Amino acid sequence: KQWYQRRVRAHAKHSATDALLWLYREMLFTKELLLAIIEGESNMSTRFLDCYDRTLKPHHNMVSRSVYLVASKAIPYREDMLRALGHDGMANTDTTVLYDMRTYSSAIGTIAGYLEKFYIDNKLLS
Repeated sequence: KQWYQRRVRAHAKHSATDALLWLYREMLFTKELLLAIIEGESNMSTRFLDCYDRTLKPHHNMVSRSVYLVASKAIPYREDMLRALGHDGMANTDTTVLYDMRTYSSAIGTIAGYLEKFYIDNKLLS
C-alpha cells in the first residue's frame, strides 16, 4: 500500500487523481454557493468571493484568482437568478428552485464526502 501511495503522489500531477481532486474542490465551492443562495443572501458577488476564498483560492495561482474575481462581478442578484432559473411559467417557482438547490447541494455533499474519504484513506490530501 505504501508503494501505491508513493507512486500515486509521484504521478498525480496531470492525472485522473489530480482531476478528481479538482472536481472535489469545485464541488465544495458549488455546494457553498448554493447554500448561500438558499440562505437568502442578496449580494451574491460578495458571497461568491467568500465561498471562493474558503474553497478554491488556496489552490489557485494569480491568473485563476483574477478570473474568479472578474467572474464575481458578473453574478446576478439572488432574485434575478431565481427568476431566471425558474422561468417556466409556474407559480411558486422560487420555492421549487430553492427546493431543487437544497436537493442538489445535499447530493454534492454526499459525493464530496466519498471523495474526501478516498483521499484521506490513501493519504493523498495535503
